[in-house]
Amino acid sequence: MENNKTSNESDEHFRIHSRERPSRRTFLLSAGAGLLTIGIGGVLGVDYLRQNISSFVENGSPPVSTPDDPFVWFTIGADNRIMFFVPKIEIGQGIHTSLAQIAADELEADWDLFVVKQAATNHGFDSDTFNTAGSFSISSLFQPLREGAASVREMLRNEAAKRLNTEPRYVQMKQSFAVVIGDETKKMSFGEIVAGKHDQWEVVENPPLKNAKDFTLIGKPIHRVDFRDKVTGRAIYGLDARLPNMLYGAVVRPPRYGAVLKSAVAGEAATMKGVVKVVIEQGFAGVVAERRSVARAAASLIQCEWEGGMTWSQETIDKTITVSAENPDAVLIQERGKYKQERREKDLIEEYRIPVAAHAHLEPQAALADVRKDGITVIASTQTPNIVAMMIARALDVDKSTITVQPTYSGGGFGRRGAHDVGVEAALLSRAVGKPVHVGWTREEEMRYGYYRPPSHHILRGSVDGEGKIANFEHEFVSGDVLLAMVPLAAGKIGETLADAFGVDPGATTGALFEYDIPHHAVISQRAKLPFLTASWRGLGLLPNVFARESFIDELAFAAKKDPLQFRLEHLPDTELGMRYKAALKKAAEISSWGKPATEGRSKGLAMCVHAQTIAVQVAEVSISDGRLKVHHVWAVVDPGMVINPDGGKAQIQGGIMMGLSSLFHEKITFKDGIAQAKNFDEYPLLRLSEAPKISVEILQSSETPHGMGEVGVGPITAAVGNAVFRLIGKRYRELPFPVNAIV
Repeated sequence: MENNKTSNESDEHFRIHSRERPSRRTFLLSAGAGLLTIGIGGVLGVDYLRQNISSFVENGSPPVSTPDDPFVWFTIGADNRIMFFVPKIEIGQGIHTSLAQIAADELEADWDLFVVKQAATNHGFDSDTFNTAGSFSISSLFQPLREGAASVREMLRNEAAKRLNTEPRYVQMKQSFAVVIGDETKKMSFGEIVAGKHDQWEVVENPPLKNAKDFTLIGKPIHRVDFRDKVTGRAIYGLDARLPNMLYGAVVRPPRYGAVLKSAVAGEAATMKGVVKVVIEQGFAGVVAERRSVARAAASLIQCEWEGGMTWSQETIDKTITVSAENPDAVLIQERGKYKQERREKDLIEEYRIPVAAHAHLEPQAALADVRKDGITVIASTQTPNIVAMMIARALDVDKSTITVQPTYSGGGFGRRGAHDVGVEAALLSRAVGKPVHVGWTREEEMRYGYYRPPSHHILRGSVDGEGKIANFEHEFVSGDVLLAMVPLAAGKIGETLADAFGVDPGATTGALFEYDIPHHAVISQRAKLPFLTASWRGLGLLPNVFARESFIDELAFAAKKDPLQFRLEHLPDTELGMRYKAALKKAAEISSWGKPATEGRSKGLAMCVHAQTIAVQVAEVSISDGRLKVHHVWAVVDPGMVINPDGGKAQIQGGIMMGLSSLFHEKITFKDGIAQAKNFDEYPLLRLSEAPKISVEILQSSETPHGMGEVGVGPITAAVGNAVFRLIGKRYRELPFPVNAIV
């Protein structure tokens, strides 16, 4: 469908359309409402992406389907313990704790008797509710979880009132007890209420919710519920998954990306001691053995012939990821005013580059599959159990409803565990031997055959007028796929058609939409297809887009001879978002002593962004000694609306800053002869403890609604450091990683 509304200087809207062929597809984004109308010319889409694409682009919280029966969330035992079942996956971000705080607070439960359990896909939640990505776990479940907990609370209140011979309005719920007001000798525990209930529960519709001023757990720094198990080693990760009589599997990998297995011969692998079976199917070869080491050794002995595949090296990739003024499929994703007419001969034009990066999480991919005639069980460390089930169903040609996925804890994810090929590998091997098979990737497999952060190239253009205000601004960039890479995984070949029909990858545009009040500006996206696997990396396109834009904003501030912080304040609108930005900027200036004389030999830089409706402003203090860059201190101010657990929120911001600094200091994947050069951390170093700065986080609360915290912290840090380096030595670095040991 097309929207024929036009823009003018007083009526800003965000448009997505092809510059050359606007009739092929038109996307209209409403900046205020976070809505998206999509016309794809009759191509059927993947429901989840189609329904939630605007959430990824415009910081909204995607809708979720919650169970009709509120007791799906809770199981209350006669001993008064409450099992709280969580559909979202704990990948280190602390959401099991925060979601438990929301549930226990609204339920009026005793926190010490509250036990969190990871739900499997057959527990009763809608399958898409399990997908954990985009910093939406808290914001998407905050209201429905409160409503479910409140419904159970009122059901317990009504039942207790009946058995205590009083009216519900005279019963107070507190600390997992129903107590008659004015006579605390008359009370019943939640466990007693449930144990004595023999008839059908009557669900309470539209239950009253607690007032925010009455919260006892929400907003408090509660210790993490997974802390003890993780410290003592009792926590189960994907690599720890076990079932009786299980075996181990390993898979043969191609010598280059896209190569197809033409033929394979078991050879010596078939006779190796401990090998149960060599599995050779169309396009697939693997081994099942009694021990993992045997499976891996035997897989290396399978004689394989490969054909086709990528032969690109780094130079070809760099050429492909370069903005082209002649690209007919470039897509205008945001426009205000007459940006083309306002181009000036003396415009400042600069380029920024961000390389391929690995997710580099601690735990490689792992899954345990048990394929039986009566159904399939998969135990895996995954962010997207629904996609795991879809991929396995397609690979084994079975109905998705026959597959149960039990997520485990994950040793990091950062988007990589959204794509779950290891589950398919384990399922194929399990089907071949009729027993449970566990596949755990090596670090080398993860580094070379995983999904990467796509490279991107950015060209920015702008100028300032005689009053030191930005007159015009353009940001055009090209990126490999981020979210659209996931569509074929879920939908197969039709997914490839759908991804092509979108024309613009919503994940690649994250962080690109403009918040500044500039009369003439535009953001233009180009999509590049790459022959290797790319997908979501923490923050999606946030770090690349914010690095380029916030660095260029500083370049314009320098051209205007303005203080970078004041320059930003002058360009923010008097909207709700603009006012939140201003408050965060002023708080950042306060806690970092911005504007005061810097310590000798040091300088400060700042940058900001919004993601999942959360504002983040960061100030970095740096020095350079003997050509070596040192980041001493990072001050971060975050406005997430409402914070559920301040400790958890601060930890997420700290983690994002560290990950962004690691990208700035070290991380870069290069390719030769069709495959990544790095195989392990000796060739792909991460940020060291000695390179880590002191981090101070201040949280502002601007509403009674929580927003996302998991990814926003990674957004501003690279630009903040780059801006500080420029203020210190007058040299601008526009490509990641910086030459941190050779700054000149």
